[in-house]
Amino acid sequence: MQIFSFMYDAAELILSGLPIVLLLTLASFFPALALGIVGGLLASSKFKVLRMVVGVYVYVFRSTPFLMFTFLIYYGLPQYDIDIGPVATAIVALSLCHGAYMTEIVRGGLLGFDRGQNEAAIALGFGLFQRLRDVVLPQTLMAIIPSLVGQAILIVKDTSLVSVVGISELTRLGREVVIRTNEPFIIFTIVAAAYFAMCFGLEILARNLEARVRRIMVG
Repeated sequence: MQIFSFMYDAAELILSGLPIVLLLTLASFFPALALGIVGGLLASSKFKVLRMVVGVYVYVFRSTPFLMFTFLIYYGLPQYDIDIGPVATAIVALSLCHGAYMTEIVRGGLLGFDRGQNEAAIALGFGLFQRLRDVVLPQTLMAIIPSLVGQAILIVKDTSLVSVVGISELTRLGREVVIRTNEPFIIFTIVAAAYFAMCFGLEILARNLEARVRRIMVG
């Protein structure tokens, strides 16, 4: 019974970091999605310069470890008298890094878009922004929802790395409990189970959304 009491107390302390994980995930997902939409549209444009700029952004952020950008923002910006704090640092780093991946997701979705519908909208007199708002983006985003949810899962996992800048999320709290109790196996099992539960829930959501999107597409 003592071991169960210990695990309950440890889990209660560790899970107190769950709200910050959810905050970081939500606060970085939507800016990353916005970057992905803008980047995907520019990467699909007819202008080579725009495609090159987006290509550099995607290449840099997909080819460099996430922690490097976190350190660069957290330790580099204060040297120029810009101190945004740990939480904002994590949100900016997560948004920029995952925005690069979402750019490729959106670009892929746009490549699969039925151009006939775009041509029909032009024939009806729709302007560029009206076509994007009413025709292209709604259908593209619906088609890539499963991939976007999958990216949200990766954001959840990457929140485990922001403890390096002093944020008390699940991983950091787990390490603190390990220092106090010297029970790393039990503690990190609890931490892993918490991440698994969140990611598995999102995975189920992604599968359900994918099935629904397929029914809509077929229908």
